[in-house]
Amino acid sequence: MLVKDLMTKKVSSCRPENNLAELAEVMWNQRCAALPVLDGAGRVTGIITDRDICIALGTRNVRASDVLAEDVSPPSYFVCHPDDDVRDALRTMATQEVDRLPVVDESGLLVGILSIHDVVFRAGGGSSDLSDCEIIRTMRAMWEERVHEPHGGNPDRGTLRSDIRPPMNYEGSSPDSAHGTHRSRSGYGAAA
Repeated sequence: MLVKDLMTKKVSSCRPENNLAELAEVMWNQRCAALPVLDGAGRVTGIITDRDICIALGTRNVRASDVLAEDVSPPSYFVCHPDDDVRDALRTMATQEVDRLPVVDESGLLVGILSIHDVVFRAGGGSSDLSDCEIIRTMRAMWEERVHEPHGGNPDRGTLRSDIRPPMNYEGSSPDSAHGTHRSRSGYGAAA
């Protein structure tokens, strides 16, 4: 199964000079949680999430309209390509702990986005050759550290009870290394 079979093709995006109030409005109206950041030519230069916006505003005493996307968009990001195998994209999500990947063509132009939600809703539940165990392993790898190893604060907060177990059919092996493409704003193109 290929990324293009599962990706969302109609994707909202933003520019580095858009402010966070504008981004929040787009996310609200389009019911999305992330926006790829595009340069003037339509090439992906980053991605900004609703979480990035919340953290940026929660740690500053400024109005959302006074902070630009380029001020808070993480300096590196990961992408995939329409003809990539979806399992490679899942490995990238798992190893890089990201919920979504912008999908770009050979020139770096945005052609879609693949989220873990796309995979669950379009390929899960036996509706494809992708097993639910593969999806669960990816999700577990993406969120394991966030759930089990909170950074700072109260060590008792954010931990799961020891009696919580994965589903009975969970096989529990870890994903292989990433095959996606890592990008940074300083240059286009290092393979991860």
